[in-house]
Amino acid sequence: MMQILGHGWLGVDLFFLLSGFLITGILLGSKGRPHYFRNFYVRRVLRIMPLYFAVILVWSFFYHGYLRYFLLSSVFCANLAQLLRIHHGHGPATLWSLAVEEHFYLLWPLIVLLLSRRNLAITAGAIFVLTPVLRAVFAAHGMNPSLMYQLSWFRFDGLAAGALLAIWARSSFSGKRDSLRFAGILLLALALLTALFMPFGLFVTDAPAAVSLRYTQAYLFFGAFFVLIVAFRGTLWISPLRWRFLQLSGALSYCLYLVHHSVGDGYEYLLAHSGIPLVSYVGASDAVLVRGVVILGVSFGIALLSRKYLEERFLSLKDRFTQAEAVKPRLQSPSLVDAV
Repeated sequence: MMQILGHGWLGVDLFFLLSGFLITGILLGSKGRPHYFRNFYVRRVLRIMPLYFAVILVWSFFYHGYLRYFLLSSVFCANLAQLLRIHHGHGPATLWSLAVEEHFYLLWPLIVLLLSRRNLAITAGAIFVLTPVLRAVFAAHGMNPSLMYQLSWFRFDGLAAGALLAIWARSSFSGKRDSLRFAGILLLALALLTALFMPFGLFVTDAPAAVSLRYTQAYLFFGAFFVLIVAFRGTLWISPLRWRFLQLSGALSYCLYLVHHSVGDGYEYLLAHSGIPLVSYVGASDAVLVRGVVILGVSFGIALLSRKYLEERFLSLKDRFTQAEAVKPRLQSPSLVDAV
């Protein structure tokens, strides 16, 4: 269990890939339609900002001494905090990934509008290839890996990977046979990458090879998994993804991500001040399980309340702006589109 929890950071990379896929698909579907920029940015504001600023407001009452961080976060620059030596609490640190995503989408709609689909694929491919090179160069010169983990220009490859998948999904190569071949190519690339760079410290945490390529490995794996899902869409193999609970989790994922660390902080605070030595009663592994159940349960409760009483009031306004298809109609998933 601890090994699985220790790789929870991979969820952010899955989010980057999924976000790049969905948002690029929406932009491609909107291209050539009236109010292209207005519709995109207004819809993003309605989806992101109400909950975002509500959470920051609530945090300001519980996390004291972090005013500079909250001001920085209010302009979507939370991921610059470490670079600027601005301290933040554990829970509010989740805002860094939102900053990366919003930085990417400052220029991406313009790029999608100006470039042909072929040139867009070349641009996204170049970002996917060159970003790990950039990480390798700076890691070799001694930059702190934890700093690179959050800075936008070191993390755009995940969003670019999702963009490439969006372009592929709208091409003539997204049939089942071609999808299986594509997934095989991605897994082969992952295997070759791992074999070639293992002697250079690929699995040594702070080695330049690891800092450069650990995210690329994740994107290749997640990309292959995603392509297989598309290849077997509508079949029994991926029926669990259509379960109501997973659909609900997708709809609540934004709030869940924002609050889960803060709920964990609250749990630890209450446990510490309760005087109950939980570990001595249930053991270390069981204490981790109890902690996980409590955090998930409370986070889901908060997310459900947020959805009903806050987010839906603003999401209902999105219908006033053109709803572009995320990908081809046969791939569209409203709950996923709404989650990003």
